[in-house]
Amino acid sequence: MFDTLTGSLFERIARLARARWGLSLTERKFSLVQNRLTSHLRKSGGTIEEWVQRIEKSPSESDMLLFFDILSTNVTSFFRDSTHFDFLERELWTPLARGQRTAAGRKIRFWSAACSTGAEPYSIAMQALELLPPEQRWDVKVIGSDLSSKALAAARAGVFPESQLAGLSPERRKRWLTPSPKSSEPEWSIRPEVRALVEFRQHNLMDPPHAIGGPFDCIMLRNCMIYFDRETREEVVLRMHSMLKPGAWLIVGSAETLSSLKVPFKTTAASIYTKE
Repeated sequence: MFDTLTGSLFERIARLARARWGLSLTERKFSLVQNRLTSHLRKSGGTIEEWVQRIEKSPSESDMLLFFDILSTNVTSFFRDSTHFDFLERELWTPLARGQRTAAGRKIRFWSAACSTGAEPYSIAMQALELLPPEQRWDVKVIGSDLSSKALAAARAGVFPESQLAGLSPERRKRWLTPSPKSSEPEWSIRPEVRALVEFRQHNLMDPPHAIGGPFDCIMLRNCMIYFDRETREEVVLRMHSMLKPGAWLIVGSAETLSSLKVPFKTTAASIYTKE
């Protein structure tokens, strides 16, 4: 028998989320947490008090990943914030193709952090394939990371319903996806040549990032810092700094900024920063 979420239980959940993932749960998230916990407990049984006690005292790793899935919101789309992709075309891909820019070993490395269900890293890979001539043999790799097991499973599957393809032009859809219609709604699969450039890994942004790889030419850390308080944002951005090549870029969400943080980046464009 499940119960309702009280203010004190919400505070305990918020403390756990802050300690484990750096998430800042304000009162505005109360209804979301209550609705998702209630839905989960309808299936699994037990009360919110019992569930919180287990998470506090002796949680398994699967318990904590489920906890994160309950708290997280996985919203993404292909080529989201087109100004960022316009910047990459102008400042990275086109200069590389024209020989105006180079990279050691012809290697270009991206990290799409908090990538949700994979639209962002797949978009980066599509753009690279479109703009880099294949005969130049660039070695491009995009790492997509997220903590949510559910989101990563969807990302690795690389199958998207029609409703999630709004950011793709008809030309891109035809070039990079193959239709796989289902009974309820048509679905589209990412083509193998795009998948070949992308690798997905599970990662907590509060953990040391070096297992991800790098150093990177660009890190996209978009639309996730809104969940962190100022101290945590600074910690995460400094971790990103350590993973970038000199002069490489950190791209945050269009509504996000580093202006209040004490971090060694200089502003290149709105929501785009260069490592100093």
